[in-house]
This record gives sequence, structure tokens and C-alpha cells, in this order.
Amino acid sequence: MLIGDCHNKRGFGAIFTIILILFSSGIGSAEIIYVEPGNSIQDAVNNSTSGDVVIVKAGEYQENIVVNLSELTISSEFEDSEEVLVRARDKNSSVFKIKADNVTISGFNIIGSGEASSAPEVSAKVGQASNSRPDMPTSQWDGISCPSAGICLEQVNNCTIEKNKFFENKYGVYLQNTRNSTLLNNTFFRNGIWLDEGCGENLLINNTIEESNLVLGAHCWDNIMFQNRLSNGEGISIACCGGNNLVSRNEILNCSTGIDIYDVQAKTVLRDNQITDCKNGIYLTLVFDSKVYNNTISKGNTGIFLREDCHENELSNNTIIASNESGIYLLDYSASNRIYNNYFNNSLNVKAENADGNIWNITQSQGTNISGGKNLGGNYWANPEGTGFSQITSDSDSDGICDFPFNVNGSDFDYLPLAKPPCIAKVDPTATAGMSEIKNNSYFSLKLTETL
Repeated sequence: MLIGDCHNKRGFGAIFTIILILFSSGIGSAEIIYVEPGNSIQDAVNNSTSGDVVIVKAGEYQENIVVNLSELTISSEFEDSEEVLVRARDKNSSVFKIKADNVTISGFNIIGSGEASSAPEVSAKVGQASNSRPDMPTSQWDGISCPSAGICLEQVNNCTIEKNKFFENKYGVYLQNTRNSTLLNNTFFRNGIWLDEGCGENLLINNTIEESNLVLGAHCWDNIMFQNRLSNGEGISIACCGGNNLVSRNEILNCSTGIDIYDVQAKTVLRDNQITDCKNGIYLTLVFDSKVYNNTISKGNTGIFLREDCHENELSNNTIIASNESGIYLLDYSASNRIYNNYFNNSLNVKAENADGNIWNITQSQGTNISGGKNLGGNYWANPEGTGFSQITSDSDSDGICDFPFNVNGSDFDYLPLAKPPCIAKVDPTATAGMSEIKNNSYFSLKLTETL
């Protein structure tokens, strides 16, 4: 079903790509349905069958679209989402509500109710996790309908949301008990991404979020947040009772907290993230058996904060510099954590209260350590004045380990503190943690199990 002029050269590239996809997938009977300005996207959806592609031409559309049909693609005519604007008619409903599997929404400007989200809210609705910390996000879903969002995915699988821009929505994209779906290359202004209770195995890749947050609600498992950029908002939050989530190579700037995790009692991995100018870089509360490594945290108040019985976590290969208060802060019986091969360069590197019993080095072994020495052991202890323990303590046998142990806090010692090598490489706090752009999710493959 072809409605309207299909000879517009500006849209030819996107259309040709869609046609190739149809042929390569073997959908011989699929139709391409065009929507002209003044016509209804919902009508086109209602007249579609599984496998069809709805292409929306440049213009402004005011409606709320419900998608009940699986294997449907709804795309703007052009790769540039500036050309097609979809605005909510009913401001209390989502602009797009997805209620079927294998649906793709691509290339739109999506404008909602005008009520942008701000800090995470606390809800007493059905699904709220018990024992929630007051300042942590909890489930927002009432178990009945989608909240007001740009796009809401309601108990679906294998959907793709890509190359959209979201404005003035309470939530940009909201997932309810959704699995195996991908959010790729979207841009959010004062609204973000919220995965509600029970979401699993979703990919969040290369999204940009300005003045908002990315939230995993309770009981979310096996999700991957990779190479997203968040600025001037609340950062990334993970609520209780889930696990096996991966937060990797994200860039987080000027947020209240870079990455905040509460009551996660199964493996979660935070690695290769770049966190700058956040009050707290990484904030762990009641977390155990997780890994925090290869992160660069700078110019905040506290680099890494562990509290309320955080234990048996591994913190390694992190660079924590220019913290206003402390590089690492341990509080409330946070003990039995392995903390080694980290680079600390702060006026106060460690602050601890009721948190003795952490392990600050591993057995000495060959390998290039974080300061450039030839052996692994403990941590590199520096300060901006150049008088930190590792900066001034001798290494008489040049093995990269200081000649004396370092008293970290009370009864805790780093028995193998790293020494300053003959020519130490300068650590650049502004260096990014490999923020190369991913152009196509079909080339993306990352398994959390390989990181544990």
C-alpha cells in the first residue's frame, strides 16, 4: 500500500534500506505504508499486517499511537528525526504505547505532556520494592497501564527503539516487564530511560540523556548499559533485588551521582566508565559480590562510596583523582572488600568509619600495574602536593612495590603499596574511556557472563 509520493530523493536512502531489510528477512508479502501530514499514524498501524513497514513523511502529527501488532516497523521517512514530529494528543497517555513483540520505532521527534521528569520519585504503588532507600527510585507502574511517556513498552519482547529524540515527556522511554529489547542512538532532553520492575536482557546503547537519568527498577536482571552519555542530571541508578547487570563505557558528567546501586546482592559489573564533576562518582549501598574496575572518576566530592554492609566486592584498576572530600569512603561495616591496583590522587584518599577489615592488596605477581610498575600488589597512593606515600617511599629493588607497608586506616594495611616508577605517566582526568560510536546494533555483541 503506497500512499503519496515515493520519489522524494531525500528519503530514498532510508526507504531503500528498509526494502533491503524486507527482502533479506524473506518477508515477500510485506507492504510499505506511507503516512502523509494530515493523515493518522494510528490508522496506518490499524491497516497493517505483521511484517509491514509504516513510513511517516515529514510533518507534525498530534496523536497517541497504540501498537498491538507484532513484527511492525514504524519509521520516519528520513534518517534525520528533525523532519517528523509526533506530539501527544492526550497528555496523560504515552505518545507510543507498544503492546506487541518485535516492533521497531525509529527516527521521530517525540513530544509529550510537557511534564519533564526530574529526580527519581518514591511510589507506594503496586510493585514497590520493600526496604527501599528513601532517595532511590522504586517501581512507578500501577500494574495496569503505561505512565505518560514518549514510548512505553508494555510487557513485550524483542523491540527496538532507535534514533529518536524525546522532549517534554515525564519519561522518555519506559519499559514495563520488557525483555530482549534495544534502545539505540536516542537523544533525551529533560526526560530519560526507566526500566520498571522485572525488565531483563535489554540493551541500552549510545543514548544521550541531558538533565535526567537512566533507572533500573527492582528485580531487573541481565541488562546492559553501554556507551551512553548522561549530563547535568541524576546519573544511572539501579534499585534492589536484581543482578548480573553490566554498566560499561558510559560517560557521566555533572550529575548528582554518577552510578548509584542499592541492595544488589548478585553480580553487577561497573567497568570502563568515565565519571566527572559528580557529587558521588560511584555510590554502593548494601551491595556485595559485584565488580568495579577500570573506571575513571574525577573532580567530585567522593570518588567511590561504600555504605551499609557492602562486602565481598572487588574494586580494581580504578583511577580516582581530584576528589574534594575523599577518594574512597567506607561507612557502616563495609568490610571484606578487595581493593587493589587503584590509582588514588586526592588530598584525602581514604575516609572510613566503622569499616575495618577490607583487603587492600593481592599477592605480589608479575604484571604492569596501574602506575606503570612491573608488579601487581596494592594501590598507588598519591596526593596533588606530590607527598603521597607512593610518591615519596623508596623502592630499593625497583620491583614497583614500596619498601614499607601503608597504614590505610586503623588496623587496615596495604602491604604492597605501588611505588612511583622512574618515569611515571601523567594521568589525564579528562581522557575518555573509549567512547567510540556504535553505528549499528547488528554489529554489537556483548555478553555479561564473559565479564564475570
